[in-house]
Amino acid sequence: MIENITTKLAILLQGKVPEKIDTGNITDEHEQNLANRLNQLITFMQEVHDFIIPLSKGELTEINMSSQNFFGSPFKELHSRLLHLTWQANQVANGDFSQRVDFMGDFSEAFNSMIVSLRNSEKLLKMKIHELEKALSHIKTLRGIVPICASCKQIRDDEGYWHQVESYVRDHSEAEFSHSICPECAKNLYPDLVKDNE
Repeated sequence: MIENITTKLAILLQGKVPEKIDTGNITDEHEQNLANRLNQLITFMQEVHDFIIPLSKGELTEINMSSQNFFGSPFKELHSRLLHLTWQANQVANGDFSQRVDFMGDFSEAFNSMIVSLRNSEKLLKMKIHELEKALSHIKTLRGIVPICASCKQIRDDEGYWHQVESYVRDHSEAEFSHSICPECAKNLYPDLVKDNE
């Protein structure tokens, strides 16, 4: 009996799960009690093994572990936190940047830093989109056919009112005007001044 128990313990210490001890032929009460305890340990280790192998591969399967299995408690806690982390990651993917992780040390810092970065990038992107939409609205305003008088060069707005070119362009864009006289107009309007300057 002792040899059988020693073999089973050696297998457990190698990280494997041995077969349970057949207790049907044990007559001594102390040996029966020892065999039952070892079988309980083997059951607990089998439960942990069956749970931890899929978990190590990222499979968050349902936990089939007895409530008395204290070896499995840390793995149950890890499983619960990983399920919550998966839910949080899905929330972030849907745009909820309020999620924070506080239970996994360096990973928590990296995750939380990523969330802050994503939130800042989203804010910056929204600002750029707003700026582009604003610029596009100005471009659209000055695009198309603009009715202009062939004689005085005033522009008619959408309500039928006539405006000087300067005021129309200023009201429909961010352009400002400064006035000057081109050389041709200067010759026509001020011929004496142009001749004196030449």
